[in-house]
Amino acid sequence: KTLDEIDKEEFYTTVDALVQAKNIYVIGARSASVLARFIVFYFNIIFDNVKIIHTTSTSEMFEQILNVGEGDILIGVSFPRYSKHTVKAFRYAHENGAKVIGITDSKLSPLGQCCDHVLVAKSDMVSLVDSLVAPLSMINALIVAIAISMPAIQNRLAFERRKHTAQKKEVV
Repeated sequence: KTLDEIDKEEFYTTVDALVQAKNIYVIGARSASVLARFIVFYFNIIFDNVKIIHTTSTSEMFEQILNVGEGDILIGVSFPRYSKHTVKAFRYAHENGAKVIGITDSKLSPLGQCCDHVLVAKSDMVSLVDSLVAPLSMINALIVAIAISMPAIQNRLAFERRKHTAQKKEVV
């Protein structure tokens, strides 16, 4: 449902912005931290300029984004019971000239209101546990779209597949 409702122009504009970024900072607090780490894991395969922002304390968080500025991107994930740390980091980055990309449940969310680009993914809380299926699908689509848009990444991934296949054949 999330991928059917996505604003495709916003999605591809976000992809282009990430591909052109000087540095990419990724932030997510509480349950969204899992999604932030997922983004960082795959972005580190694609890019050489990715940093995860730890949100254990406000002062530590700001130390990590102190040099964020023009040409940089801060991408954050936040859903209901929105993290004040994430919103503060977004405002700071935006004020310092960085582009901010939010993955959240609404353009009207506290995070969505201070973003240059918003990717909307519904996150239902049907019980004690937040459902992160839709945001994870959105993030997966984002990673794939970035990889497809970068021929060098396609070549590296093809090489890794061939290498893995060759190693597997030698083992068997």
